[in-house]
Formats: sequence, structure tokens, C-alpha cells
Amino acid sequence: MDSYNEEENQMFKNLEFCDSCEPDYLQRTSLHNAVKNNQAEIVKLLVKDGANVNIKDSRGITPLLLAGSAIEKKTKSEIRKYDSIVQTLLSAKASANVVHPDTGIKPLHTASKLGCLKATEALLKIDPFPFDQCKKLRTVLHYAASAGNANILRKLLERFESYDLIDGQDTSKYTPSHVAAYEGHSECLQILIGNGGNLLAKTDKGHTVIDFILTKMPKPVTFLKNILSSNVTMENNTIHVNSAVLAPKEALKMEVVMSLITATTNMKQTILQHPLVELYLWIKWSKLKIYFHILLGVYVLQVLSLSGYSIMLRFEINFFPWNGILLGFSSCILLFYNLMQVLIDPRHYLKQLETWLSISFAGISLPISIGSFYHLSASSLITISEGNELYDDRQYLPQWILHFLSVAILLGYVQMMVLIGRFPQWGYYTLVFFTVLKNILVLFPLFLCLIVGFVLSFAVLFYGNVKFSNFWNLVVKTVVMMMGEYEYGDLFSKKNESSFLPVTSYIVFFIFMLASMILVNLMIGIAVNDIQGLKKKGHILQLEKQAEFVNHLERLASFDLATWQWFPIKLRKLGQYFPVTLRKLRQYFPVMLRKLRQYFPVMLRKSRQYFSTKFDFHRFNSSEVPQKLQKALLQLVLENLNKKSKNKSHDEDELMKFEDLLIQFKMHDYPITMKSKNEKNESELTCNIIY
Repeated sequence: MDSYNEEENQMFKNLEFCDSCEPDYLQRTSLHNAVKNNQAEIVKLLVKDGANVNIKDSRGITPLLLAGSAIEKKTKSEIRKYDSIVQTLLSAKASANVVHPDTGIKPLHTASKLGCLKATEALLKIDPFPFDQCKKLRTVLHYAASAGNANILRKLLERFESYDLIDGQDTSKYTPSHVAAYEGHSECLQILIGNGGNLLAKTDKGHTVIDFILTKMPKPVTFLKNILSSNVTMENNTIHVNSAVLAPKEALKMEVVMSLITATTNMKQTILQHPLVELYLWIKWSKLKIYFHILLGVYVLQVLSLSGYSIMLRFEINFFPWNGILLGFSSCILLFYNLMQVLIDPRHYLKQLETWLSISFAGISLPISIGSFYHLSASSLITISEGNELYDDRQYLPQWILHFLSVAILLGYVQMMVLIGRFPQWGYYTLVFFTVLKNILVLFPLFLCLIVGFVLSFAVLFYGNVKFSNFWNLVVKTVVMMMGEYEYGDLFSKKNESSFLPVTSYIVFFIFMLASMILVNLMIGIAVNDIQGLKKKGHILQLEKQAEFVNHLERLASFDLATWQWFPIKLRKLGQYFPVTLRKLRQYFPVMLRKLRQYFPVMLRKSRQYFSTKFDFHRFNSSEVPQKLQKALLQLVLENLNKKSKNKSHDEDELMKFEDLLIQFKMHDYPITMKSKNEKNESELTCNIIY
């Protein structure tokens, strides 16, 4: 009884404190102050005594708007008091549809910000406009994501299912997903992404949700992997694959994948090998690989044209004019293709060796095609072959054509090797070749020191040998000998005894053989050691190249690429480096650019519609999906069920059933459904997988 009286006395003291806290100019009542100071018992007492719960102060603020405003530490006791205050005011018919005149915050915003589930549920039931924004344009989802309360977020998303607020941006262009990622609330972010949150949404400073995941989230690779895995589920022996996370609204369908590829190396390997991403890339590649085959055909046409021209020159065959036409046509196509690559994403493509290789190949081939008509114009040309020099009785064939031709043929076949390496059956071997080449370049300084040393030594030791008559012959002969062509019998024959120094020559030559064997075996050993992990790396590289090609086609088909506003920006940037040339170009070609402006939007709009249709509304038979990918999807479902079984005992039967199905997978038919959602409709890509 004494304790009760003490509590009652303390309550009246708090009431007196609340009355004393009322500034005259605000015209606040005791209820205002009690609510502001989080005094739940006093609020109950005042409401019981008939206090007006909707009374406003001089600024138009009701008591409910003050609830939770003075809470500094979110302790359980303080949150319980806040919840009790809200319940008390709402039970007394307090209006929930009130807005703070300064901040635009509503009571629902405050409840979400504090992470109070009961208060949020109560306010949701009576607030007619729960999706209103505050003056910073933040919705209740922003505040819930900031609080990190996953249960509140689920309740809000159930209510907001009919509203497109999941990617609503505040004044700083932050979406709820940005807020959750920045605060490191992984569960909230997973819920938002699962409900359609855009990973590519950008803030006013250009930061995407993926950027915040990489910099703010703990274990970002594991988090992204879990996000992808959660979109692969199994129901009634049917595997459902939801690709919405990889294809957000109002974005090109490869942008998420490309953003992940440009991340760290470890993330690239983990993400690209995820079954969901691999299936996504496989579907897109299966529909767009025809364009890659066309590009490969253009390269083949150009290489064959160059090869034919070189054969005609070397073996005195009459020159065909169509050969030069095909060479020029294919060169222009490749130059245009590479130019569009560089203009679309200069930072990426200008760092690629393949881009420079292709530009060099096409750039050198074009003047060759022009020069070939100069060769054809000499109709009475009588070609005389003398050694390796080609000329006629009136004038020499321009030597620059021969120089360009020799380089272009080599570049063309190297580029062909790189392109063929994108096919699964040859990608591994192409990677092995470039790995060995890289190892040789790494060891080249070591080789160079020994080569120079032995070259100068052999110049002295074999002073009378014709093969070492000049410095260039010395270098070439020494390099050839290091590869195993020692020619010991020719160097130390009896007839050449006077051409080398006795004793010392034998000793140095023996050291030379040992050094060459060591270097060659060292190079082979390093290559073999690297090859062990190349098969896995080769598959990743193949997926990366496929993603880049599909992304390039999508961006090429996007409308913004060829709008009139796009070209002047690029021209101005280039004009900083080539002001005079570009100024002249813009004077001479305004009509052409105006025509391009009229023609391109129509063509590219049709292309974009074609790509969108092809991507979203195709069905696949199970036989088309690679066996390795089928097994990976099944294994992923098994892992998801394993994780669930740790938390839910009733999943054990489902898990055992699935394991039995997995053991006998060759005898069953599992349909796989791929879902892709957009603003207007929902389509399903059904893939019946048969083992």
C-alpha cells in the first residue's frame, strides 16, 4: 500500500512538472507536455479526466504529434511507454491524420522510426492516408528501414501492396532500400528487394543501392548471394526462378548484372557462378547469340578478304574488285561497332585489350581496301616476282599496302582466336594461351638479361662464324638456340675450328644450354601451376564476356543513345581535345545529324521493343537448359531447404522428400518457371527440365 502511494505521489509530481514545462507562447496543455515527456500514466489520468486529445497548440500541433518526440534512447521501457500513450490517445478518438506543420511528419512516421510494432499497427488501421510524405519527401517506409524493424516493414508492405512506394525517393534521392543498406539492416533490405526494390536506384550523388551494400553492409558477398538464392524456390516439384531482382523496373535488364561484374574480383566470381545469374545469362545469350554469330561472320569475312588479297599479290592472281568492296564494307561495320562501344561506356571498353585489337584491325584494313583499288587501276600491270619484292614495269606497288597488309592479317587472326574463345568448348584453351603468354611476358626481363649477355659473349667466342656476322643475326640466332635449336654440330665442326675460341667456347655453350633448359622449364612449370585453376576462371570469363555483349546490344537499342541531346554532349567532350576538327565537322554535317536524329529514334524504338519482347515472353524446353545448370538449381533448392529445416521442424518431411527426389532425379520431370515482372504485366518463362 505504501509503495502504491509513493507511485501516486510520484505521478502527481510528474504532472506538476509537465504543467511547469508549458511555455506560454505555445499554449500547450498538460496533456501536450505529458505526451511529449513520455509520461504514460499521466496521459491515462488526463484522458480519463476528460482531456481533449485533439486540442492544438498555437502552432497547430496535437498531443499525438508530440508522442515519442523526446525519446533519446530507444530502451524497451521507453518504447512501452510510447506505445501505451499512442494506444490511450487512439482509444480516446485522437485523429491519426494530423501533420506536423514544420516537418510534415505524421504519427505513423514516428511509430515506424521508433520501431514500435503495436503503435504502427494501431495507426495503420485508422490513418486514411498512411502513404503521405513528409517535407523531406520520406515515406513511412524510409523511417521503418532506418529503424531496422523487419516486422514493421512487412506490415507496411502488406498495406502498400497497391501503391508504388517501394522505390520512393526523398529530397536526397534516397529510396527505402538506400536507407536500409546505409544503416546495415540486412533483413529489412532483403524484404525491400524481395518486394521489388531497385538495386540500381541512384542518390543525388550517384550512389546506387549496390554501392551501399558493398561499403556499408557486413559480408556483402554473402548477403547478395542470399538475396539471389531466396528467388529460387520449389513448390509441388516445380522450381520457381524469379528474375525480378536482376531486372528492375525502368532499367536495362543487364544493368544489375553489369554493376555486380564491375565490383571486386571475389564478388564477380561468386555472383556470376550463382545458378540464378547463370540461368538469366543463358536465357538472354540463347536469344541474342545470333547477333554474336553475325559479328563473328563479319570478322570472318574481313579476314578472308585480307587473306585473299595477300594470296593474289603473292601468287600473281588477277585482283577481283569485290574483294576490296567486301573488305571496306566489313571494316566500316567493325569500326562503327567499336565506336559505339567506346561512346556507350568509354571507361570500360578503353581498358580492354580486345577493343584496341579490334579497332586496330579495322582501322588498318580500311586503308588497305582503298589502296587495293589503286592496285586495280593499273589495268596493264604486269607483276614480276623477284624474291619477296613485288613491282611492275612502270611503277612499284605502294609499300605501305604491304606493311599494312602483313600487320592486319596477323591482328585479324588473333582477333578471330579471341572471339572463338567465347564459345564454351574453346574458351578454356584460349585462356590457357593468354596465361602462358602472360607468364612469358613476366619472365621476359629475366630472359632479356641472359639473351643480351649470351649475345655479346657469342659475338666474341664465335668471331669467325658467318651466322654471327652482325648484331641482328646474333640476337635471332641466340633466341632460337634458347628454344632448343642448338646446332652444336655446325658451330663446333672441324671446318669451323678457326671461327671460335677453343675451351672457353665449350664452357660458355654448356652454361648456355643449362640456362635455356632452366628458363624453359620454369616457364612451363608456372604455366602448369596456373592452369589448375583456369577451367573455373575460363567459365567465369565466358559468362562475363556474354554479359558484356548482351549489355552492349541492350544499350545500343536504348532510345537515349541516339537522341539529339546525346550527341552534342559527346561532341563537346571530344571537342576539348579536337576543337578545330570537330568544329568543322559540325559545320559540314548538320544536315546528316538532323537526319540521324529523325531516323534513329524510330529504328531504335523498334529494336528496344524487339529486345523487350524476346527477353520476356519466350518459353524454353528442358532439353535446352545445360545439365550442369539444372543440377546447380536443384542443389540450390536443397541448400535453401536445409537452412529452413534448422528453424522449422515441419520442413523435415519436405527435405527428406526432396532428397529422395534428388537421388532419383534421372527418373523425374521437374518444370522450372522463370518469372519476370514489369509495370504492366507479368510473364512466365517456363522451362520443363527433364533428367
